[in-house]
Amino acid sequence: MSSTSWRSIIGLEATRLGPSLYAAMSVALVASENRARGLLHSKYPHLRPLLVRSELREYLESELLPSGWQVGGNPGLMGQVLLKNPELAVTLRILKERRKAYPQGVPPAGRNPARRREWQAPLPAMEAAVTTEVELLLLWDYAKGVDKTSFTLRIVHTTEAGIYGKAVECDLDLEVVAGGTIFET
Repeated sequence: MSSTSWRSIIGLEATRLGPSLYAAMSVALVASENRARGLLHSKYPHLRPLLVRSELREYLESELLPSGWQVGGNPGLMGQVLLKNPELAVTLRILKERRKAYPQGVPPAGRNPARRREWQAPLPAMEAAVTTEVELLLLWDYAKGVDKTSFTLRIVHTTEAGIYGKAVECDLDLEVVAGGTIFET
């Protein structure tokens, strides 16, 4: 699949996943906020994102996802949550944006060699579509100026591993909205 057709396929899948993702994130944010009650976010900034991933996994495992999608990842690895579509060879890695640390919010790959390779992998050509896994980031963040239960979701494809404190280059950036539609930037 060419980059253009990947954009179309990812856009269609984001539209199909949007309602499920919004329901899951809504439940996960409220549940994580309830679990963290009494612990200051300023003192424990890492706690809520970890709880959100845990609650998100629990919700997604108990609900029906759109056809072809399944929950993956190893929850023992900092609550890792992946959404996988084996037919399309697409994986969405769910991560929290960090706009304070990284311009545009996309976190860099870090030092893990496998993760660095994934962050730098180009979208495969049409001939390699089924045999080459495409990894995308599904990024969530708290909505600016709103309570801790409002959020944003977007799907990005990175083209570099990135460096701490600098924007990570992306060749795809889709904002997923509640009704399942997308906005591309």
